[in-house]
Amino acid sequence: MLHLAKHNAWANDRIIQDCSKLDHELLHQTIVSSFPSIILTVRHIWFGQIGWLSRLKGRGWRTDEVDEFTGAETELFTALMHSSNDYIRYIDGADLDQHIDFMHQDRSYSISASDILSTVFYHGSYHRGQIVTMMRQLEISDISQTDYIEWVREQQRKS
Repeated sequence: MLHLAKHNAWANDRIIQDCSKLDHELLHQTIVSSFPSIILTVRHIWFGQIGWLSRLKGRGWRTDEVDEFTGAETELFTALMHSSNDYIRYIDGADLDQHIDFMHQDRSYSISASDILSTVFYHGSYHRGQIVTMMRQLEISDISQTDYIEWVREQQRKS
């Protein structure tokens, strides 16, 4: 799980670096996808990370930080990275077999922390893929690799 958390932060950082090169209009341009723009997709990744981490920490689904956010794009990118790094810190010392009890759409669930973490990391990967597709639709070709195996290769090159 720690490797997945580190990959998630690394991949989010790469997407943020790519997004940081785009002007405001491209980040907000309407594109047909799950969310209508790159910036709203980035915000959604952050929303999921904040909500699930809040739930993991026993506070329920708390996303006020995202819901009330009115900052600039750079502040959104910083907030996404902060929440990504929070997962790395959370995993250190967490009981990943612990079950988290919660309600969703009027049903009760009891799901292990490790399954919730997997959900967060796969969710981020799914939406980063959408961001890549959106960039390609905008004819942006300089897009970073974010695949897990690329992160593994980079770790090997560093050692």
